[in-house]
Parts: sequence; structure tokens; C-alpha cells
Amino acid sequence: MRIAILHPCFVSLGGGEQTAGVLAETFPQADVFSLLCDQEGLPSQLLGKTVHSLPINWLPVKYSYFRHLLPFWPVAIESIDLRGYDVVITSDSSVMKGALVDQSATHICYCHSPMRCLWDLHREYYESMPRLIRPLFAVGTHYVRQWDFQAAQRIDHFIANSMHIAQRIHKYYRRTSFVIYPPVKTGLGYIAEHCACDYYLSVSRLTVMKRIDLLIEACNRLNRRLIVVGAGREERKLKNLAGPTIEFLGRVADTDLATLYANCRAFLFAADEDFGIAPVEAQAFDRPVIAFGHGGSLETVRANDSDGRSDTGIFFPEQRVESIVDSIKRFEMREGGFVPEEIQQHARQFDTSVFVDRMRQFVDAAVGKE
Repeated sequence: MRIAILHPCFVSLGGGEQTAGVLAETFPQADVFSLLCDQEGLPSQLLGKTVHSLPINWLPVKYSYFRHLLPFWPVAIESIDLRGYDVVITSDSSVMKGALVDQSATHICYCHSPMRCLWDLHREYYESMPRLIRPLFAVGTHYVRQWDFQAAQRIDHFIANSMHIAQRIHKYYRRTSFVIYPPVKTGLGYIAEHCACDYYLSVSRLTVMKRIDLLIEACNRLNRRLIVVGAGREERKLKNLAGPTIEFLGRVADTDLATLYANCRAFLFAADEDFGIAPVEAQAFDRPVIAFGHGGSLETVRANDSDGRSDTGIFFPEQRVESIVDSIKRFEMREGGFVPEEIQQHARQFDTSVFVDRMRQFVDAAVGKE
């Protein structure tokens, strides 16, 4: 079979890019396509491998303006030449599902999320725009939203990265989907012999949607040490919010990140995430998670389990500083009651090996090999 794997952009390395990398490793014969590609945004599996991108990829300032050209994305995606491919797998959180494939080809969409600025967060994005830009944004997203819905009807099989996303796929696209959780290298986790446990940890892209500002404000108020790992557009703003107990490390090497995970007091997570790889990584190192109790966190973190299993973390009910402060206090009151081995065991159900096996089985079934 000739297989093509499509991912929107390899600009910064996040969960979607890591998933695309594992897909490429699972199907090594596949050709990889992307709208834009930068070496810093490539997962390890794609380093040295040809990634086919748009002709404008050579432009040095492409990343600063490309996201503002959303109305033109459908044209760019439909220009990708996929003739002759038997299977097309789109790793999609935007509009890659709209790629045009041969009539005989099987098109599988691994959906990280329906594009949030088009659907569930359209109003929030609209209100964040300067007033003069809002009419253009409204017109552009109206057109792309219609195109995105029609593109979703051409997909042969949808895979959702969580049950939360499966519900959103049904709501916005009226399509059913099969859930396969994203790959997480939980086998790299270990239990530290002498855990320092004197700081809280956040690992994330520094963007508005991750709500790192709430974590910083909460730790400022409690005078708790917080280490922030990651980079992004909000870095300068977040540093201005930070008090003396907040430390920014930027991007760190994998070995250093493992040490940070293994020795943190707990992992803090305030995003309303579709899945959330970092909380699973933290649990692989037996560390509890204090997370916003909504979205993918409800599937990756176990709290107040009705089956009587031990908790792997604590939820806070609102994305508010006061709610996070209260949850940190509750965590510290019961900190010694978490069972490291059971936290780690819970994380292993999301291991990369599980993802690879399930994806191979799904693709084989989709093309009639089973």
C-alpha cells in the first residue's frame, strides 16, 4: 500500500506533532505532508526524513502571518497532490481533513479536535480580535466552517483522541468515531528513590489557552515554588506575572524533563484540554496531578473514582485562581495518601505501544486486511 500522512504544521513540538511522529514510525513506508515545516517542530521520528510542505515554506517570516490567512487554508490543503495513495491518514486539529484523495483511497482522520476557532471557541476568538478585524474574522471563519463541515463528510473513518473529542466530532460534524488515545512514552517513567518534592511543575506551550497565568497567580498567593517548562508567545507576559517562587526553564532536554517530573510535588494543569499528554507523563513518574476537571483530564486523571480505586490526582471545578488555591490546599492535606505504584500503573494504559497496536489494527480493518 502507498500511505500518506498529513499534519497541519510542524512549527513547535507538541502533542499533535509527537502523535504524527509515532504514526510515521508505525507506517515507515508512508510519505509525510504538511503545510509548513521547521526543524524545531519536527518529532525525533521525522528528523532526516523528507516532509513535503507548501512552496512558501522557504519564507523566513511565514509563521508570523500564516495563521492570519485562515480563509486561504482550504485552497492550500486541496493543492496537495495525493494521487496514487491507497491510504491517507490525517493528523488533524484544523482543516487537514479536507485534503482531496483518490476515489478508491481510504481516508482516515485521526482528530485531535475540531478546529476550536471555528466551532466551540469561536466567540472567544472573535472577542479577542481588535474591533476592526472582527468583521473579517467573522466572514472568513463562516466560510471555512462550512467548508470544514463538508470536508468531514468525505472522511471514511474518524478516530478521536479521547471520548471528549468523540462527542465534539458528533456534535459539529454529525459523525461517529472510534477512540484511540494518543501515544505517551510511559515506559520511560520511574519512581525516584529520594524525591525532592519541594516544587510544583507545569509543562506546556506558553499560550493563552493553557492558562499558565492561573497557576502562577495561585502559587504566588500561596508562596509555593512552581517550575514552568515550555516556550511560547505568552512567555514575556507570564514572566511579568511571576513572583519570586516562580522559575521558568524554557525548553529542556528529555533527561532533564524526566528528572523534573520524578521530583515534583505534583503536576499542575489548568487547560481545558482535548486529551493532555503532559499529565499522563507526570503520572508515569508516579506524580499526582492537580487538574481542571473538564475535557480530556477526566479521562487521563482518576479522582473520586466510583469503583473504589485509588486516586491519581485532584480536580478543581473552575478555571479560577481561587479554585486552584483551594485544590492545592486539599492536595497538601492528603498528599501522603497517594500510592505511587498505582499512579504509574494507571498511566501505562496510554503507552505508545498501545497506540501503535490499535492504529495498525484499525488501518488493517479499514482497508479490508482483517
